[in-house]
Amino acid sequence: MQSPPFADDLASRNTDLLNQVRDAILLPLADDFAGAVDGLGPQLFALADGAPAALQKDYLDAIQELRREREPLIARFRAHLAKAWQALETGRPLSVERTLARGNDLTLVAESELEVRLAVRNLAGAIQQQWRPELMRLDRYLGWIAGGLRLDGDSNPVGPEHLGTAVYAAFSGMCLAVRAQLVAVRLCEPVLVEKVGARYEALEQRLAALTRDIALPEPRARRRGIPQAGQTPAAESPDWIGRFFSQWQGGNGGPAAAANPLDVHARDERELLPPELRRLLQASRRGRGGWRPLEAAGARRSLSPRELRSALSLLQTTAHAGFDDIDATGSLANGLHGQVLAHAGMLGIDPATVRLDPADEDSLDLVAMLFAVMLDQSQLQPEIRPMLGQLLVPVAKVALQDPRLFVRDSHPVRRLLNMLADGCDGNPGESAAELALLAQVQGITTRIVQDFDEHLGVFLAAESEFGAYYEQYRRRVEIAERRAAELQRAEERRSTSRTRAAAELERRLQGGPLPPVLEGFLRRPWVQQLERILLRSEGDSPALQASLELADGLLRVHADARAGRAVDAAWLEAQRPQLQKVYAEAGLPPASAETAAGALQDVLRGVLAADGGAAPELPPAPEPPPAATVEEPSPLPDEAPEAIGYDIETAEYFEALALGTWMDFVDRDGRVQPGKLAWVSPISGRRMFVNRRGARFCVASPEQLAAMVRLGRLRLHREEDAFYSAMQGVVDRLQPSVEAA
Repeated sequence: MQSPPFADDLASRNTDLLNQVRDAILLPLADDFAGAVDGLGPQLFALADGAPAALQKDYLDAIQELRREREPLIARFRAHLAKAWQALETGRPLSVERTLARGNDLTLVAESELEVRLAVRNLAGAIQQQWRPELMRLDRYLGWIAGGLRLDGDSNPVGPEHLGTAVYAAFSGMCLAVRAQLVAVRLCEPVLVEKVGARYEALEQRLAALTRDIALPEPRARRRGIPQAGQTPAAESPDWIGRFFSQWQGGNGGPAAAANPLDVHARDERELLPPELRRLLQASRRGRGGWRPLEAAGARRSLSPRELRSALSLLQTTAHAGFDDIDATGSLANGLHGQVLAHAGMLGIDPATVRLDPADEDSLDLVAMLFAVMLDQSQLQPEIRPMLGQLLVPVAKVALQDPRLFVRDSHPVRRLLNMLADGCDGNPGESAAELALLAQVQGITTRIVQDFDEHLGVFLAAESEFGAYYEQYRRRVEIAERRAAELQRAEERRSTSRTRAAAELERRLQGGPLPPVLEGFLRRPWVQQLERILLRSEGDSPALQASLELADGLLRVHADARAGRAVDAAWLEAQRPQLQKVYAEAGLPPASAETAAGALQDVLRGVLAADGGAAPELPPAPEPPPAATVEEPSPLPDEAPEAIGYDIETAEYFEALALGTWMDFVDRDGRVQPGKLAWVSPISGRRMFVNRRGARFCVASPEQLAAMVRLGRLRLHREEDAFYSAMQGVVDRLQPSVEAA
């Protein structure tokens, strides 16, 4: 690639460079997939040689179908990647999660279909696991040259997730037996991991060379708190992904090591967690009191993977998967360990003679602490906590079997946890839609606890079903947000129009007493017309200028008549149609409007005495629309921000606050309500926050928000990604344990 022509233009969207990147990656990816497809024939033939008769026929039919449909197959693969790339070029990256959710349409998916989807997810996960550092840098490079977008595994158009979706789209359009389709996807995996990874590496190196002398945006850093005067800003530090996973390759891992992540019958030597994170977890256990006597642990044997799995499965069969007993200890980590040993005892294992393997203990600790933080960070009704908490044991089993849960943004378990947490966060269950959503959450969590054994298909089916439902729910919420913004915008326009019209009227009444008919015209018909014009138009429109000039002209004629100067009768007569229109808009019938306009002209010409022309009797003014009120009691304090006091630095923070940011509002009784910044008024600068339903509940100025921070009644909500935010919270809780140790 040529760096000089583009070096100065990388700060913004760079179409030429995007085109070069597209040509450098899309066609080669399609060629790699074509090569993998071409190699399927011999492999399927070898499998058919020793397969049962039924499978043998499926494999042989698949070989013929792949030969016949090779070009359409590759075309479907290319089509999905092209669609994802076009979305990037438009500045609206395509989300794999939301795309798949829309496609499910709340229909049940066959178990065999789930197997294929899981194989595709595993393919994407294997690529991401092997090439994670290169992909993280590619996300930054592509997002930057596309106009400063933030890309991740879900939205990178050439990332593993879109690549897996393209593979799924390619094979799903063929008449293959599901078993043959599943085998074909699995056979493509090692080829694509190697070849696609090399493409990523080469592209990342070329982009790195291009941008070597240019300041790229730093990797994602930890979110800083709300700034306040007198507080030292927190130093910039990497988030937990950048700290632990960016450069870590997973011990002795690789494509071969990750080939069977669900094999629980044997343990390989693969590291499940980065060494530094393991060190934090072990230090936390040393500093935490609990059920396990540390001095005697060395004399005990470790529970085997099968024994640990059996104990967790037995615990899973209890009410709420044992969460009530686990939570009763005050520490989910201690409670989970205790319940595991207790249920191992029910299987005939003496708890006094066994302990957890340190690697297993680290994984269980991490999952337990993750749930503790996630439940604490989300604003949940009391009955919701055990509903979500019962997933602790199933997720712990997944973490022991599939460590990619902590690495893959798109892992089905992680995606499901995020959606469930969002569906319950700030959900009081007050409306029919909220109750229906909570019922869906309860049904999904109960089904997982009842059905999950060691196969991720249960989670994949739950993610597919709940994702489709939640996508529809979010669409309704987005519509409610837009309506709330429109209502607020309309009310501010009405308020601004009334204020401006009143000010214009007051300015014109400063010159002394006016004839009743003229004053009545200005106070009622004219000011109403002015309000309507201001409400309908932006800025100084011709209609606004004409209305102001009419009032000024009438006042000028009156001043001339009072001073004994000649009245501009021609101008006054020319305004008769306009006067009739103003009176008619105020509610007078045409004949009455004509009479009223003539009376006003007669007074100004001196035909009638100044006090002889009474203002016409107008119909009652229509009631103004009610002021926009929030759908819930406002959390704003009654006092003005000046009376409370606020920091200028904090107010400036809220002036620059990005749309979509979530905040926690705390009322006088200590209740917490999450609110999202959904709209900023271009007129008043006030910020409108909506709740999880999309309903307004706070409209405030930056100064009012800063005053709430000073009172301790406003704080940052957790990150939008509940799993990500909880993991960061776990690391924050672990760090003091290491320092104390």
